Amino acid sequence: MVLDLLVSLVPVLSPILIAILVGFVWAKKGTPAEPAHLTQVILNVGTPCLVFSTLSTLTVSPLELGTMALACVLMLTTFIGTSYLMLRGVGLPHRIYLAPTIFGNLGNLGLPVSLYAFGDTGLELALIMFATQSVLFFTINMWLMSGKASPVSMLKTPHIYAIAAALAFTLTDTAPPAWVSNTTQLLGGMTIPLMLIMLGISLARMKVVAVTRPLIVVVLRLLVGVGVALGVSWLLGLDGIAAGVIFIACCMPAAVFNYLMAVRFDRDPGEVASFIVLNTLAILVLLPLLVPVAWWIAGIS
Repeated sequence: MVLDLLVSLVPVLSPILIAILVGFVWAKKGTPAEPAHLTQVILNVGTPCLVFSTLSTLTVSPLELGTMALACVLMLTTFIGTSYLMLRGVGLPHRIYLAPTIFGNLGNLGLPVSLYAFGDTGLELALIMFATQSVLFFTINMWLMSGKASPVSMLKTPHIYAIAAALAFTLTDTAPPAWVSNTTQLLGGMTIPLMLIMLGISLARMKVVAVTRPLIVVVLRLLVGVGVALGVSWLLGLDGIAAGVIFIACCMPAAVFNYLMAVRFDRDPGEVASFIVLNTLAILVLLPLLVPVAWWIAGIS
């Protein structure tokens, strides 16, 4: 039983870990590669193309699309409340930890884990959640970090236009022109490998300057994440792969982009980086446990 489980996990986890390792070794060898530059390529070109090429050819129904988007909104809304109470309970500063505990790494790590754990259907459902969070990230997160609401930031996000264009084709049951499909599929195809490589580079570049406080938040955030995943799935009556994808999303570590926001708004970026690194390493170590739990929740033996 254990051996069979390990054998089934190898093709799921090895592409993810190897790609992250490539980025980590690349950075440690001193080869030029700036996460900020890669982030711009991924954010402004890769992910909008991946979102468009996937959403415009969805195999899930419009109802499932709306349900997964709602699941993401409920997940983030719940994390806002639970993270606030969690941080207040242990006496840790909200200005440092609130945003990173709300916005998980649904892109760099969540997409490939969902893809290799549940196939193309898992990727489609995970992309719906990622696209929804991406739009909210540049509104809620900017507000949390800057202290003021910024609706204009959402309008500057390429994802929102990619989503709108894709839904126009999906909801009218029409296919985009072949040249558009081929171009976005080509450019979108680079996104997941680049995300993983950038995650490895970021882990190599970010320095751990604190351990105790970040580790406390890592443990509590994972426990809260499991509870939120089960609660959202129960509330929406979801099971199967959808429930498994939601579980993965809720357990993902803090998004690397939280560090860039902390630098921009001077929210103790050193401690935020420490939390992101420790959180990411903890989840990578726990993936051999989390993926089988996601399979069990999805009813996959």
